[in-house]
Amino acid sequence: MKKIILIVSVLFLFLILLTLGPYNPFLEFNEEQGLRDFIKNDHQFKGEEIVEIDYKGSDTYYLQTKEGDQLNDYIVMRYATSMMNGHWKVFEQTSIENFY
Repeated sequence: MKKIILIVSVLFLFLILLTLGPYNPFLEFNEEQGLRDFIKNDHQFKGEEIVEIDYKGSDTYYLQTKEGDQLNDYIVMRYATSMMNGHWKVFEQTSIENFY
């Protein structure tokens, strides 16, 4: 009985640390929601409507926005400086090279 209480206590403590701590594994498994949060808070995308989000692999997304009649293409990459610090880099796509 003491083993069960100890195991449940350790699991409960682990869940509390995961939900309230600085490292949120939910965003790690749900990167598109993390990208949408970044887009919502970033000043570069203010006033632009998101038309398409396409995952290209290796934490890289193709993002197409619309501002008025103009379509803008971006490449958004997530990189981690440490286990708990993830950042996003935004590049405006100007051309497509070696497109097959």
